[in-house]
Amino acid sequence: MKKMMFSAFAAAVLAVPALAGAQSPSPSPQTPPPSQTPPPATAPPSAGEPRSARAEKVTGELVKVDAVAKKITIKGAGGADTDFAYSDATEVAGGQDIAGLATKAGTKVTVHFKSDMGVKTATKIEVDEKK
Repeated sequence: MKKMMFSAFAAAVLAVPALAGAQSPSPSPQTPPPSQTPPPATAPPSAGEPRSARAEKVTGELVKVDAVAKKITIKGAGGADTDFAYSDATEVAGGQDIAGLATKAGTKVTVHFKSDMGVKTATKIEVDEKK
């Protein structure tokens, strides 16, 4: 008797959702099933679409120091020039200051910087005295 009651109850539980869907047609269009392709990997923001400040570093050859505009330019491994803003808080490794770098054109440097809203701001500049 218990088995028969349990079987009847289980059948009723399974049948109710199926009948409810069949009796009331949905007035709204059905949404398509979710895409089977995985979402694309999140790419780092490009120069045109920066999201927020992020710390990075790049190594290259010092091209020039512009004390008036407070920026330095380095030539990266790909040969492209990149400008970095700097401030009084920018640290220069080796006990030099930014003005002292003006005489170091052609020297290998590593620039630690933050990229925020399309502006790359140097936080630390390491000078490799060996050419």
